[in-house]
Amino acid sequence: MATKISHNHVNAPGLSPELDDDDLYVTISSLRRVAPEGWTMYTHPRGSIYFRHSRFRVVVDEDIRIPAQLEKATDFGLKHSRVDIPEDLEAYMAYGMDVAVCLYVNHKQCVAGYELSKLVNSSSIRDLSVDALLRARRLYWNFIAHHPSHEPCPRQGHLEAIDALHSYHHGHLIDGSRSIGPFSKEECEQLIDMLHRERDSARDLPAVVSLVGWVLRDVYSFRTGQRYGQITWDEMRKYRKALYQPQDFTRRESLLTKFFLTLCIHGPFFGIPQTYLAHIKKASEFRGHIAGLRTSWESYTRQLVREYSDFILIATVLLSATVGILTINDVGEIARVAAMLSAFASLGSITVGVFFVWRHQRNIQMPSSFTYLHNARNNAFGLSGHAIILSLPPVLLVWSIIGFAASILAYALQQVSEIGSPSSWLALAIFIVVFTCVMIGVYTFSTIWRWQSQDPWWRNVLCWPEGGDNGPGAT
Repeated sequence: MATKISHNHVNAPGLSPELDDDDLYVTISSLRRVAPEGWTMYTHPRGSIYFRHSRFRVVVDEDIRIPAQLEKATDFGLKHSRVDIPEDLEAYMAYGMDVAVCLYVNHKQCVAGYELSKLVNSSSIRDLSVDALLRARRLYWNFIAHHPSHEPCPRQGHLEAIDALHSYHHGHLIDGSRSIGPFSKEECEQLIDMLHRERDSARDLPAVVSLVGWVLRDVYSFRTGQRYGQITWDEMRKYRKALYQPQDFTRRESLLTKFFLTLCIHGPFFGIPQTYLAHIKKASEFRGHIAGLRTSWESYTRQLVREYSDFILIATVLLSATVGILTINDVGEIARVAAMLSAFASLGSITVGVFFVWRHQRNIQMPSSFTYLHNARNNAFGLSGHAIILSLPPVLLVWSIIGFAASILAYALQQVSEIGSPSSWLALAIFIVVFTCVMIGVYTFSTIWRWQSQDPWWRNVLCWPEGGDNGPGAT
């Protein structure tokens, strides 16, 4: 008996005219010995197989080439054949041969469920709630994603996938980094381009059917969580506003620990950890899609590597200059001690910076980031303590600069006290002017990106920072 040819290399009905056996393209599904009599074996694009009985309209994942499994599948098919159901429906043994529950799949309406009475016709489907319809569509496209080779992709499903991807892409263009969705902007662009190219010519290829099923499964899963089609615009806006302010799951520190960290951050660490605290909080925010979290994490890691590399370069140059001071024969004891402390701080900045660069470069991918964030949030001092550790290279570099400046100042004062020439006093005056300008510039640009309030300066020191450097004017 002649079979029919299809572009997806399976025996799907109605796709091509009848041909003689010698004209048929032989596929794995058309081999006589790959499946028991009455059953057809289909191959997923990734290589896995499943079986379907055309008369019983039953799909199974188990290997029915094993006699015991074949007997169970046949018994189920016989029971299913006694039920009067439309031809557009088929039964899928989703949970194995030993479970009586099966999934009924309606290819005409693109729905699936476990209660046959709710899926028999369009009238029964219209009685479903919005949640039930979203769930039925998700179950259907999940089935199609794993069983794409025996049925062509419904045209409505293909168009719906393109429309949903366009919607998410527009959301990324409108909301930018605040956009939420199951796909990133780059993924939307790639999928839209692929589905547009394959919409007409390759719609029946199993790989395309599986792709559409995968896309729409994630779309309907996301829509279920978004209460799609159930709330008004104002309610949706409030819901998304809550998503823009994700919950902080960081363990709360005790009052004593918080006071200790505040002293460290605003004391010997010059407030630098606040910047790293803001960066790591922003990099760990999840806004609906893993791709967005991956992009934020990779950007955060690369930024750290660049900053540490710059600090290493500056610390190396400063170390050379400090060693130069130590080679001066008549340098005083105070200048020598300050230069040695500067050298130690430079060495510490270089050593820690090199190690941080090495570790962050080797763990830039997402699987490592989950472990990183878990350990950072659950250590003894939480994210604030982790931010203090991240700030060690710049903090040590600052102390190295302070030590170097102190050694230069001590040496200048030594020259003034010993020689007392006008040139020594001029050098000291220039040092004071330069130091004043430097402090003004450092203070100005350390606060210029934070919203300036009318509160006194000591209030910011005593209040615990909730969001790092972020404020209405932060970038």
